[in-house]
Amino acid sequence: MRFPKFAPLFLLLATGGLAQIDPAALERQQKDIERHESRELQKIDQAEEQERIKLRARERDELAKIQRDINTTALTSTTAVVATGSLASVNTAKLADYKFAQDEFANLLHNQLEPEMDNRFNHDRKAINRKYALERAKLDAQQIAGDDAAKQRDQVLKTAEVSAKYQEQLDDLDLEQEAEAAKLRFSHTTRINAAERDLAAMISKHIMDQAGKGAAASYNPAADPDFNKLSTVRDEAKNALQTALDELRAKFEVRRTDINNAREDEKAKITGG
Repeated sequence: MRFPKFAPLFLLLATGGLAQIDPAALERQQKDIERHESRELQKIDQAEEQERIKLRARERDELAKIQRDINTTALTSTTAVVATGSLASVNTAKLADYKFAQDEFANLLHNQLEPEMDNRFNHDRKAINRKYALERAKLDAQQIAGDDAAKQRDQVLKTAEVSAKYQEQLDDLDLEQEAEAAKLRFSHTTRINAAERDLAAMISKHIMDQAGKGAAASYNPAADPDFNKLSTVRDEAKNALQTALDELRAKFEVRRTDINNAREDEKAKITGG
């Protein structure tokens, strides 16, 4: 059986896409992508660790300073008690202030300094992840073969670009939500810490007063209206924080849904779905 003269040309065109796919070359490109992504992320990790070293040094300095103040006050109080024979000279309010200072530095560290640093470096990480996700999509498109390979490759690339565009919006939204949540935790935790300080000062003073009168240094919070009042303030502050975080989460979820819907609509236009 003889084929028409155009048959070899037809077969060449039909198999041209497959002939262009070099598995070894694709594997090399995949490894290049992984290597470059890994190295860029390593640089981010190293820069972040340098910042964390500075934060840890600041934490040690601040806590050491507070501890020195506590030790000085405790020594002064002990000397006064020995000299006067009375516990009335113990400044329980001042000691409670030191606890507040410790709690507030922890609040500053965990709800402001660390979140600000995390947000900055996570922004860079997310950008790198998006960049190489798009590179992988381009590589996947190269492997498409067949009669309508060009059309399919075009769809894959356009879909990947749309995904990258909306993923950037989602990433930025996540970072914004994390930053707003940290601000809420910082402000509300200060109120919680203040309530804890007032409780600690009140309880310590009550016990000291009892001991100074020769009474047993025992305390029944349930029988003390002041304790119930201050503990209510603390509990309300904790509840307010949780409510604020829930409201923030709900607000951002609406925005996240809008972005996801817009992404799906744009993808549907590309595929004709």
